[in-house]
Amino acid sequence: MFALPKLIIVVLFVAAAWVGYRWLNGVTRDLPRRRVVPPGEPIDAEDLAACGVCGAYLAVGARSCGRPDCPRPR
Repeated sequence: MFALPKLIIVVLFVAAAWVGYRWLNGVTRDLPRRRVVPPGEPIDAEDLAACGVCGAYLAVGARSCGRPDCPRPR
């Protein structure tokens, strides 16, 4: 026969296992996926340079950072 305290303990155990499972899988699920690039293949990347006024990093070939006193051409 089921007793109420035993039933409560079983429900708490199942809930704790479910929360633990979700917590452990949530850590690996939120990690960004890495793109593996074979050696010798070029990587699509741009060099960045800091803006002299605000310090924001912009692509080297980019125009201004949007501030009116930015030293880069518009």
